[in-house]
Amino acid sequence: MRRNRFISRARHQADADTLAKLARRLSESGSRLEDRLWERRLVELVNDRLARGFGDAVEAALDELSTDHPRAYDDLADLAESCAESAVVEIDGEPHDALLLAIPVLAWSRYRLPATKLSASVLENVLTQVVGHLAPRGARCAVGDFLFSIDQLPESLGEVRDVAEQMFSAAVQDGRLKVDSKSLREPIAMLADARYLLAAIVVPQASPLFHWQQTGVDPDSKISAISALREQLDNVLTPVMTGCKFRTLAPGAFHAALRQADRELREFSLEAAVSFLKLSFDLTPSVLQATIAPFEEKRERSSPEIRIGISRTSEDDVVIEGVVWPLLGDDEERSIEEIEAALRRLGIVRLVSHAHRFPMEFCDDCGAPMFPNAAGHSVHTEPPDDGEDQPSAPLH
Repeated sequence: MRRNRFISRARHQADADTLAKLARRLSESGSRLEDRLWERRLVELVNDRLARGFGDAVEAALDELSTDHPRAYDDLADLAESCAESAVVEIDGEPHDALLLAIPVLAWSRYRLPATKLSASVLENVLTQVVGHLAPRGARCAVGDFLFSIDQLPESLGEVRDVAEQMFSAAVQDGRLKVDSKSLREPIAMLADARYLLAAIVVPQASPLFHWQQTGVDPDSKISAISALREQLDNVLTPVMTGCKFRTLAPGAFHAALRQADRELREFSLEAAVSFLKLSFDLTPSVLQATIAPFEEKRERSSPEIRIGISRTSEDDVVIEGVVWPLLGDDEERSIEEIEAALRRLGIVRLVSHAHRFPMEFCDDCGAPMFPNAAGHSVHTEPPDDGEDQPSAPLH
């Protein structure tokens, strides 16, 4: 047994080293022809590792490249994500291209945001919209029967591949994937967050994946198709999103859709915080101030972020609501300008910015992030104690 484990570890490291080397060669390529050669070799190896359940080797290669070879890291990450969320499946002896899609839904509520099983009628309507607005003629489609929180979605490349294969099988069968909700984590309670529908499209190999890619169809019809899909899904999801203000975003390949949702959620969360304070405590933007500060963790590998503490203009010490604005690779100075512009659009004109960096602090008791106050300290949010409709617990 020890010998087998040793060989497994050695093979794991050898695979990671090979992937890292190929990714570096791809990043150094000077022509599209050479790109295709390195990409083909990488795709073959990544697909083999994922198919055999050795996705950790791909993750290890990414870790190896992340610090000193950013371009190679990006190249390998793009290819690995594509391999995890897509596949070639065989139907009646013929190869078919299959893609896992995510449809983000941004939502906020004074109550708990739903992460729930979809009824048969809602599931049928969602599938109808995907078929009608996205898929080309003759495609096979599937939809999962659950509205996921980000905490419940697959995280690793191997987990994404597993879910993708389940969705592709469902597309070949009846188009409906039954999700085992008992195996899902309990979502973290947030004032504003994203929810996700999962879908899949399967088409004959080398055929268009979306209807606007078909011959004779105007490629710009994508714009109206996506708009119609979002509008229809807003109507379909209304019974599920009771008590929520929400909007459906454009669908996309799994990883790209999650990144887009992360970006859209930032300003949406600011809007939600301001609306929540007005609705729950009758605090209009004119009586609020926002404190903006960068936060980072120097001792651990973590992404820096900007946190916004919202308080009454008469209180420099107390933060009544807070919003985390992850940088997501963005320039910090430009992001602060975007935050200030968004706050002014919402009616908050008194802004305080701290130039010094705060440590990435969280509450020891509840795990909630700490937010900057105007006095220059990180504090826990404290809901107003004089509102008529206070929440039973702080929402972050």
